[in-house]
Amino acid sequence: MLTATAAPTLHLHQEEKLTSESQSQSNAADGLLPVPVLEDYDISPVTGFAPHDQPLPRLPQSYFQPWEETMDQLNHFIDSRQLRSKVDQWPILDVTQLTTLRERQRAYVLLCIVAHTIPEPLAVPWVAVSDILDIAPVLTYASNNLWNWKLKDSKGPFELDNLETLSTMTGTKDEDWFDIVSASIEIAAGPAFKALVDSIHSVRADNIRAVIENLHLAHTQLDKVSKLLPRMFENCDPAVFYWKIRKYLSGSEGTAGLGLFDGLEYRGVGVNNINERRYYMGATAGQSSTFPALDYFFGVTHHERDNNSANTKPASNALLLKMRAYMPAPHRAFLNHLAQTANLRPYVLSKTASDPESQDVQELIKIFDACVHCIKLFRDTHIQVVTRYILTQTKRGPPEGWEDYRVKVEDQSPSAVTKAVGEEKSTLEEKEEEGAGMKGTGGSELMPFLKGNRDETNAAKIVAPIKK
Repeated sequence: MLTATAAPTLHLHQEEKLTSESQSQSNAADGLLPVPVLEDYDISPVTGFAPHDQPLPRLPQSYFQPWEETMDQLNHFIDSRQLRSKVDQWPILDVTQLTTLRERQRAYVLLCIVAHTIPEPLAVPWVAVSDILDIAPVLTYASNNLWNWKLKDSKGPFELDNLETLSTMTGTKDEDWFDIVSASIEIAAGPAFKALVDSIHSVRADNIRAVIENLHLAHTQLDKVSKLLPRMFENCDPAVFYWKIRKYLSGSEGTAGLGLFDGLEYRGVGVNNINERRYYMGATAGQSSTFPALDYFFGVTHHERDNNSANTKPASNALLLKMRAYMPAPHRAFLNHLAQTANLRPYVLSKTASDPESQDVQELIKIFDACVHCIKLFRDTHIQVVTRYILTQTKRGPPEGWEDYRVKVEDQSPSAVTKAVGEEKSTLEEKEEEGAGMKGTGGSELMPFLKGNRDETNAAKIVAPIKK
């Protein structure tokens, strides 16, 4: 079994240093930066940015059992409003007793999920293990999705129907499904990265047939990725997501509307242990490394947008760059490396310019655009998900008896659900426009951000967009 290995911890302020050091190690024969090796960045050619050896379901040391025992009854403690008093009873544990990467990731998952109350026994080890992992001490996409799953059948496939979430905050099947669909998307993209890294080598060798073959391999996986997100609708009720789950995904930045005017106080953290207030984005799919990597591979560029305008500025999208701080450090380093070595789109453009009538060039353009189209389709579906799960719910308001979703929301009749879906489809564009100004859990202006990403993806195609 292939096992991803961990890259050295990379601190945010060290990224420029890594870039310059990497450049100094360029291949002397061709003067080019070496092509990245996936395993060097804790990326698996089988499961992508999700760990191939599976996240730890539990910390093995008895020393950390106060954390695990709280997680065992987390849903009960939240519902009975006992969580804060339970956490206050924790000892302040020393995270240096976490000896492996997967143990540190499990500890980070535990503390992220229990958090947003942040008494000292939680804040001190949480910030410490986050510093070791070089990732923000807040619920992130990594803690909620990348490192929070297991195989139902350990010998079965790495596929959606064989995955389940290790820990949730609400105990609902809806939250489990919401998280595990995201994890399955990450895993499905894994084999595409192996093929796309190989394509960089093929471009450097000017082997057009090898480039085409690698793109076909990547397309097979990207087609699977584009078809996974619509499965969100199968087992995650939009009302449960919006009114029960979504509040746990919010961070402490730009959340005055939730009563967090001054961020969150991390007790026992700061100079001389003075309680420190911090502001962080919430967990969001924008913190996934998969789609920034695909953007680099296929030459998709994202630009800053004027407020309340479709106009773009030359600068890179600041929000997308900001989200890098919430990604695992090895994955950030991979994106840095990839940004300097990705060469597919310039290669396709050069071949198109030099020999547009060649059969190989025509096939190259076709398969390149087909891959980009898969990413565009995924982003189309993402807009539909946001419309149904956020914009529609905001307009309707909470359902009667919404405090207990496991009883009330699941009693909706199939005909009512079908009618609601029909209404959403018929007014999708209208709701997209209504979504102007609506914030995502990561703090973004939802619809301009998502539609901009989708349109910029489509613009990376070499020929006219493929019609549905």
